Amino acid sequence: MLPNFLIIGAQKSGTSWLAECLREHHDVYITEKKEIYYFSKYYDKNLEWYESYFHRWSGQAAVGEATPGYICHPHAPSRIRAALGSVKLIASLRHPVDRAYSAFWHHLNRGRIPINADFRTCFQQDNYFGLYSRVNYFTQLQSYLQYFPQENLLVLIYEEMSNDPQHAIANCFEFLGVNTQFVPSQVETRVNKTRGISKVPNRLLAFERARSLLPRQLRWHLAAIRNQIYEKLPQKRQYVPLSEALRQELLSVYMSEIQQLEHLLKRDLLLWYQPSHV
Repeated sequence: MLPNFLIIGAQKSGTSWLAECLREHHDVYITEKKEIYYFSKYYDKNLEWYESYFHRWSGQAAVGEATPGYICHPHAPSRIRAALGSVKLIASLRHPVDRAYSAFWHHLNRGRIPINADFRTCFQQDNYFGLYSRVNYFTQLQSYLQYFPQENLLVLIYEEMSNDPQHAIANCFEFLGVNTQFVPSQVETRVNKTRGISKVPNRLLAFERARSLLPRQLRWHLAAIRNQIYEKLPQKRQYVPLSEALRQELLSVYMSEIQQLEHLLKRDLLLWYQPSHV
């Protein structure tokens, strides 16, 4: 079985929450693994490799997967069209600067960005994970519309999802052609707020408990290994909210993209021009 819908992005824009809510629906199947990256990183593998992720499908009408990096990959649209035909696509878009700032702290906490890095510099130089370029939403969606009709594209706005999650998920159900009256148990839950940051410490805690049951000599040996692991853990930096002045300054570089996006979506995005309430 291959998917008939994809959540294509954007990263740090509620796609984990969206996937979890859709997964609860009895007529929706989403792969257990999020972010398969077949149409971006792993396109050298065959289609059977990709199809293996859907082996637990059991007759659901809507079949999909969520890889938010697809939205900004230059070859993903043509690859998706070639492999899957005219599938449905869901994109969740977040205030460009807020998304970039969230991604900055996400990568910082995982040791992928130097601990003393400056957000403005990383953003302007675009040298870490495309903090600037990954949110050229209009350009990215235009690439998809070269291969897919606009009715196959559902665009959600992250801030609207946060304000009215039940309405957002009902829109998704309607788009996928499944029962819109179903309300997922996680619809009011913020998914993935700190996902991944605490995984290593939790594993080390389990490691310590297991080590206490071993002979003394082996415990000493494993303690040395533990210390090496601790030394390699990324340092943490105290989170600092983004200043509104910098937020508005950096937003100005996206104004042309946002205005074109508004025209494409036939709606205004005034909520992105407003001050942050976080």
